[in-house]
Amino acid sequence: MAGKKANRVLEVLTSVPIVGMLVGTVVTIVVQSSTLVTVMVVSLVNSTMLNLKQAASVIMGANIGTTLTAQLVAFRITDIWVYCAALGFILYFFVKRKSIKTTGLVFFAFSMLLLGLSLMSDAMRPLREEPMFLNLISNFSDNRILAMLVGLVFTAVVQSSTAVTGVIVAMTMEDLIPLSAALPLIIGTNIGTCFTAVLASIGGSTAAKRAAAIHVIFNTTGAIIFLVFLPQFEAAVLFISPEYDVPRQAANAHTLFSVISTAMFLPLVGLLVKAVTLMIPERKAETESITMYLDKKMLSNPNMAITLAQKELVRMAEMAGENVSLAIEGFVGQKKKKLKQLKKQEKKVDKLEKEIVSYLASASQTSMGRHMSIRHAGLLHAANDIERVSDHAINIAKLAENVIEEKIEFPREAIKEIKDIFQPVSEIFATAVKSVSENDTKLIPQIKALEALIDKKEKEMRAAHMKRIANGEISAEGGIIYLDILSNFERIGDHAMNISHLPQGKL
Repeated sequence: MAGKKANRVLEVLTSVPIVGMLVGTVVTIVVQSSTLVTVMVVSLVNSTMLNLKQAASVIMGANIGTTLTAQLVAFRITDIWVYCAALGFILYFFVKRKSIKTTGLVFFAFSMLLLGLSLMSDAMRPLREEPMFLNLISNFSDNRILAMLVGLVFTAVVQSSTAVTGVIVAMTMEDLIPLSAALPLIIGTNIGTCFTAVLASIGGSTAAKRAAAIHVIFNTTGAIIFLVFLPQFEAAVLFISPEYDVPRQAANAHTLFSVISTAMFLPLVGLLVKAVTLMIPERKAETESITMYLDKKMLSNPNMAITLAQKELVRMAEMAGENVSLAIEGFVGQKKKKLKQLKKQEKKVDKLEKEIVSYLASASQTSMGRHMSIRHAGLLHAANDIERVSDHAINIAKLAENVIEEKIEFPREAIKEIKDIFQPVSEIFATAVKSVSENDTKLIPQIKALEALIDKKEKEMRAAHMKRIANGEISAEGGIIYLDILSNFERIGDHAMNISHLPQGKL
């Protein structure tokens, strides 16, 4: 459930660091897992939907959001799990409205979280009589480094700082460990939780590895600082917490650690990004990659896969549009350099179309809803139409080469007409791409009007040109080239119309 909405929230609302931090906090509170949010962030960075600065702020916020679970345990509200489960069961099975059923599922899942925390707390009770365990805890109290390492390893194995911190607070509730032992354990969990982000970045892009590195640096540096000033940290925790309530003290310590660490590092996000950029340089093979957004790791999430394919499609369309502009510049200005640039970029467009179609084919192996299936089919058709637009640009480029090589001259009026019709052709294609990029069906009437204008201009220009040929104002070869250019322009307009109908299947 988190994947469908949270990915979009993270992408849209994280442009300002403090907003990104708040979004990270709220999303983590909702999904009850900083590990999940961090892995999502690494995946979004890997697919270039978030930049490193945005990722850093969200990760910091996730560290704050995850402290809620410890607070729930400390306030001893785990016993309400049965009421949450009953409410969730009723809403899910007896209400038909989808949004209410989803709310019921959330309540039921939350009840399982509370039940799990309650069971962990009860399971700790017999350890109060276990001499070996009590001796181990005594070592934790005396050796803060050892305690931190235990918290680190435990979290790395379980892959959930939320669960481990819940266990630590539960242990304080059973009087198994004092606050002096709980603090370094909690600090260790904040380093151990980085392990999952590092795993998620393996095989990913350089940007994904940098995002994981930011998580490691942020949590590890904060942990070291707090470990050095552990007596002062303990004094601060005791100052803001109820006396003799060790569970509340441990939970507050977790929250205080995350809040202070974020307050220290959030203003330094820019420096942190520069540091990891220097530490992890760009790989040469990666800079040569033809695709920018497609991420095979996202194929298991069809919603995200379709979104990434759409972004890559828009990028491909921008290249195709530029190719048309280069073709006209080469023709009107007789510039061979522009035509060479076009041919080089046309190869990229062809490769991108193959990559996008292959990616969409893989995405279709997962279950999709009706709207997503419509979108999927639309993207496949649009990829073909965009590639055809680039082919028409190549056609015009070949005609331009003939003009240059044969030194064919065109009347000034004919060149002016080519420029005149190119304007609505360029506009209709750009508007069609915008309609895809923004999922905006309101642009379709504007595109239809432009297509009608192109058809009208094409007929008028064709008639005027036939008169020029009849009057001997242009050679037969030049006349054929002119008419071929008009035909290519008219076909580009048709393809733009096809592309613009894509947004009707909104995600």
